[in-house]
Amino acid sequence: MLLTGEYIVRIDEKGRVSIPSKLRALLGVSQVVVTKGFDGECLAIFTPQFFDETVTNAIAGADGLQILSPTVRKFTRKFVSPSQNVDLDSNGRINIPPSLREHAQLELKQEIVLIGMGKYIELWNKEKYEALDSDESISDLAQELSRMNRS
Repeated sequence: MLLTGEYIVRIDEKGRVSIPSKLRALLGVSQVVVTKGFDGECLAIFTPQFFDETVTNAIAGADGLQILSPTVRKFTRKFVSPSQNVDLDSNGRINIPPSLREHAQLELKQEIVLIGMGKYIELWNKEKYEALDSDESISDLAQELSRMNRS
């Protein structure tokens, strides 16, 4: 099943975020990988398995010579290097590392948004999320995806 939904949660005074029970059940793991997200100042939360698959697939075209590719090295610096393995505690919370909180402009005791993105979760500063792509309609995006799938 896909990870879906939008959830407003709050970061507690210790930097912890409660993962909603629906998402926890679908994740089915006791540890996640948190890293910088693909779209600017957000974070991405992956199962360890899907994180490994994502990284492997992203660099697969480098034919075993990944370290020789400047693009692979940049991707690794921006996406892989800042990633952190984080355990879910007995209450379903994860501790967001300070460097990642800073990247996503997340403050302690602040409301944030968790959104299911199919195979992973994005975590956003609420104001940044509300301002994100507000001018694009679902229809426009669906048409663009249709064009991409035909090529």
